[in-house]
Formats: sequence, C-alpha cells, structure tokens
Amino acid sequence: MIEETGRVLSIEEGFAEVETVRTSSCTSCRARHGCGHHAIAQVSSSNRMRMRAIDPLTVKVGQSVVVGIPEDTLLQASVWMYLIPLLGLVCGAVIPSLWGGQSDIAVVFAIVGFAGGLFLARNKSKQEMNNLDYYPKILRVESLHDDHIPLVVTS
Repeated sequence: MIEETGRVLSIEEGFAEVETVRTSSCTSCRARHGCGHHAIAQVSSSNRMRMRAIDPLTVKVGQSVVVGIPEDTLLQASVWMYLIPLLGLVCGAVIPSLWGGQSDIAVVFAIVGFAGGLFLARNKSKQEMNNLDYYPKILRVESLHDDHIPLVVTS
C-alpha cells in the first residue's frame, strides 16, 4: 500500500476531499545535482495535490488522515498510461521495416501507433472513471497527540 498524509478539506457522502503535500527525498540524495527530477522539483511551485478519497471512517473537516492506494492498482494504471502508448510507438515504427518500407513511412506509422496507444489509454481511463478500486482510500486518522517524543526514565 502506498500511503500519504493529508488534511481533509471537505466531506461528501462516502467520500472526502483530501489535500496532500508532496515531499521529495531529493535533499538526501547524492545524485541530486545531476538529476532531472530534482531540477523539476525545484522549479515546480505546485507541491499540493487534492484528491477525492473513499471515506470508510467518517472523518471530519480539518483532520489529518493517511490515504493509500494499493501498489497493483498503481501498476495497472501506469501500464495503461505509459506502456501502451510506448508499445504503439515502437510497433508502429517496426511494422514498416518488416516489408522494407522507407524511414519516412516508419515515422508516420510510429506517430499513428503512439496516437493509437494514447487513444486506448484514454478509453480505458473513461471506462474506469467510476471504478472505486482506482480511488485512494482513507486508511486511518492521524492522532493529534503524537507530536511529542515520550521520555523514558529508568531508576
């Protein structure tokens, strides 16, 4: 389960709008000076994200909650959004070479294959829009009293 902490902004029946703050581990990474992700994280001012999450706990506005999504769900969505268009691009580029086509034709087929992959991903996204398996779920409410470190005294 991939988890993130956020704050409840509003509540609907069975759902809650949660705002999370994206944190980056770039500051502790040794390769951050040559990394494109670090450069994008530095430029991006939008590190807040709002999401509609399933609320089985009946939370209240303002509470700090932990939302999560299963890894396999994220993997399935990633395959549809990244791998399918990429496979369309590669297959479109390879098909003309099987019959000895020119490179101009391969470029056109690659673009058509990529667009076809994006079209398939878009249709899959529309089909799964109301599938609750793809929604994040509120897992638990963060306690407000965990801000201090307990002191243990031994005699």
